[in-house]
Amino acid sequence: MPHSTLSTKVESTWTFRSASTAKREALPLTAVRFAPQGLDEYNRAKPGSSTRLPFWIERNPGAPAAAVKPIHLQMSVDDGATWRDVRVRAKSSGWTAQMTNPHTAGFVSLRATSTDTAGNSVSQTIHRACAVG
Repeated sequence: MPHSTLSTKVESTWTFRSASTAKREALPLTAVRFAPQGLDEYNRAKPGSSTRLPFWIERNPGAPAAAVKPIHLQMSVDDGATWRDVRVRAKSSGWTAQMTNPHTAGFVSLRATSTDTAGNSVSQTIHRACAVG
């Protein structure tokens, strides 16, 4: 499978407050980083298998620290036409989820949303994050 069929579109949307400052300050931007386990060298899962998905939040260097509230994770197996929630468990270094892959060949897309205690948020979608089949 050519690598160009994966991560065909990545979208991130941030919400934060900002104001004019006398000195340069880093914006409170974050990104969700995924490290799926159990995929082959082409980022494919076996149909009907389960994929362990550790993930964490990375903050823009120099941005003010704020605790992250519970994160919401969804997956799609029809290129984003429909989404279903994926159960997330907190770990010391982030979160983990267990995805059940479809029984037929295709792709899995991921969407994560997170808000911190300062009200900053990120919504990040990776279309075709991994393949199945």
